[in-house]
Amino acid sequence: MSELHPIRVVLFSEVNSKLGAPFLSILAEHPLVRLVGVVTSPPGKLCPYFLGEEDQVDLEKQAGERGVPLFRPTKVNDPGLIRELAALAPDYFLTGNYQQILKPDLLAVPAVTSINFHPSPLPRYAGWAPFFWTVREGELDSGVTAIEMTPQIDGGPIVMQKRIRLAGNETALEVRESHTIANVALLRQLLPRLIARDYPTSPQDPALRSYFSKPGDRDYWLDFGRSSETILRTVRAGYRNPGAYVRTDRGEQLTVLTAEDVGRKFPAPDAPGALRIESGALYAASADGWLRLWSLDVHGAERLAGVPDGTTRFDTRFQARTHA
Repeated sequence: MSELHPIRVVLFSEVNSKLGAPFLSILAEHPLVRLVGVVTSPPGKLCPYFLGEEDQVDLEKQAGERGVPLFRPTKVNDPGLIRELAALAPDYFLTGNYQQILKPDLLAVPAVTSINFHPSPLPRYAGWAPFFWTVREGELDSGVTAIEMTPQIDGGPIVMQKRIRLAGNETALEVRESHTIANVALLRQLLPRLIARDYPTSPQDPALRSYFSKPGDRDYWLDFGRSSETILRTVRAGYRNPGAYVRTDRGEQLTVLTAEDVGRKFPAPDAPGALRIESGALYAASADGWLRLWSLDVHGAERLAGVPDGTTRFDTRFQARTHA
């Protein structure tokens, strides 16, 4: 049996990433891995996915405790950084939840290759925030994928993949957490092959590729002129940060955290977006029925849904979110 030699790895992840944190620990503690560097967010920049959540992580602190060199570039493709990383003589770059694009000169640094761990079943759901779009689009068949990195975003050959079956009622937060667990398992499963420098690849089928950009205000906006199912998917996709939102006829912005389809519980309203309160519960009319709104986000805390006196409906005209 031939002796395996440790591989030299540079990890790329956001400084507060709950995927990057377990990746860093696994790589730093593996006897056949030398974690020679961690590249993370610029100072003062946090990944918005994890803002306001409990159990915050800090990759800078993790790397410092292990004596691993840390890099926090404003521009990851800066020639000076490329020279510094090349001096580390890495065999692999591994990326997970890193939000800068690695260009060809940087990707040419590792002796073997660069591998990205993406939270979707590529070639479907390439691009930004797959957990959001997975829920927003009503997807049931999901997964995570390790790919070799190329200049095309999320377009490189597939190295390994895990499939995940969804129930269809998950929030984006629940999908993200399940995909994080799956990606950590994928890293553990793939590491022996990377150490042996012997892993299969298969090209992605471009005919099956779907690409999604970063969600904007319109994607988080609750259009009560649409079906109840579409509205509920948007609520679950937005949960909790930044949340799906709507405006009342009095101009107040509400962030909806939980809601329930109650069908045709009440007579059809004169127009979608009509509100009614029954026994203290708040209901809103969609294009095909009624929804009970259970809870709202109020200054970062979850509260039972309610509206100010005099409010009678939700505005079905799109307006951009007012950011605090």
